[in-house]
Amino acid sequence: MRRGLVAVVAWAACGGSDVSPPAMPVSPPAPDAASTSALTSEMTTEAAEAAEIPELAELGFDQVAFAAVASSRPYAPETAEVWLKGSTHVHAKASGDSSEPNANVIAWYEQHHYDFIVLTDHNRVSELDRWNDTRGQVTLRDPHAGLIVFSGIELTHNPIGCLPIGDRSGNCRIHVNLLGPTARPGGRLEWAERRSHARIDMYGAALVAQAALGGIAQINHPQWLWGMTPELLVELGHRGVRLVEIANSAFSRWNVGDAGHPSTEALWDAALARGATLWGTASDDAHDYEGRGKYPPGGGWVVVHARRDPNAILDALAAGRFYASNGVALERADVAGGELVVAVDPIQPGSYTIDFIENGQRVESIRGKIGRRRVPAAGYVRAVVTRDDGKHAWVQPARR
Repeated sequence: MRRGLVAVVAWAACGGSDVSPPAMPVSPPAPDAASTSALTSEMTTEAAEAAEIPELAELGFDQVAFAAVASSRPYAPETAEVWLKGSTHVHAKASGDSSEPNANVIAWYEQHHYDFIVLTDHNRVSELDRWNDTRGQVTLRDPHAGLIVFSGIELTHNPIGCLPIGDRSGNCRIHVNLLGPTARPGGRLEWAERRSHARIDMYGAALVAQAALGGIAQINHPQWLWGMTPELLVELGHRGVRLVEIANSAFSRWNVGDAGHPSTEALWDAALARGATLWGTASDDAHDYEGRGKYPPGGGWVVVHARRDPNAILDALAAGRFYASNGVALERADVAGGELVVAVDPIQPGSYTIDFIENGQRVESIRGKIGRRRVPAAGYVRAVVTRDDGKHAWVQPARR
C-alpha cells in the first residue's frame, strides 16, 4: 500500500523559531518508461549529447558553451534528519531586475533563520564570485559555511501569443526554476522555443535545458497572465516535473484566480485528481531587500525533513517530504492508522481552521489545532491549515 505521507519523528533542530516539523511524504514512484521516453524525444541531438558527456560541451543553444555534469566534490554529510526551512525562488543582482549583491541576499536569509536558499537568477546559473568554480556541484559554496546556497536558474521566456490563450494582452510567461543544476552556463543561456506558440512546446524546451543542466524542475507562478490548464499541468507532471508554486507571494493576485480563471490550488487539485504526482511549494520570489522594492523576501517558504546535506535536501524536495507555508507552523502532518493527521505547533498563537481536500473537494473543516481524515481508497487527501490572520500551511497529498 502506497502512502503520500509517513509518520513525523519528534522535533529535532529547526532553522528558525517560526518553523515546526513538516509533513514527510514518501518518495513518489519513479517516472515510467513512457514519461522518460516522452521527455527524451523532446531533446535535440545536441542537447542529448551534451547531457551525456561529463565535460565542456556545445548545447547548440545559440552557441552557449557550458560545463556539463561532473562528479561532486567530497562532502561529509550530517547523519541526523532535521527540519530545514528554505526558499526555492530567490533573485540577486545578476538577474538584472534586482540590485542586491549576493552577499547581502545570503545575509538576509541567514539573519532570518533560513537553512537554505536556491539562487535562481534569470537565464543564468550564477557563481557567487568571479573566482568560484563550482561546476559539478549542486551548491555554490561550502555547505559548512552556514546558509546552504544551492545553484539554480529561472528559465525565463516572455513570449506573445501563447496557446492556450491566456491574458487578453497576448503576453504570457513561461518560467521554470531548476533547483541544484550541476552545469554552469557561460553567461546568459538562450534556451527558449521560439518557433511554436504552444505552451507545451515552450515548457518542453525548458525540460530539454533541464536534461542538460541538471536540477529539479519547478513551475513558477503558473497563473501569472493566466494560460495554465489542468491538462497542461498533468502533461508536465507526466514528463517529470515534480514541483509547482501554489503560493508565490510576489503574485498573490494571480494565485487566487478570478471569475474566469482557476486559482493555483484549483489547478493543482485538478492535476492531482487526474493522477499527476506534483508537490506544492510556496516562495517569496524575492528581488528587493532592505525594505525597498515591490518583491521583498520572506513571504513564503518550504520546510523539509532531511539531513543537513545538499543532496538529501534535494531528494526531500523531489519526494515531497516537506510542507509549504507563508506563516503557519505545523507540529505534525503524517499518515497514522490510515489517517492523515495534521497538528499545528501548540506554542503558536492564534485560531486555526484545518480544511481537508479530497480529490479536489473540501470534505471537512475543523476549527482547532488538530485534525485527522482517513486516506481514501482511491485518489488523495491533502490539508490546508489557515490561521485567523489569513496565513496558511499546505500539506502535501497523501495516497494509499
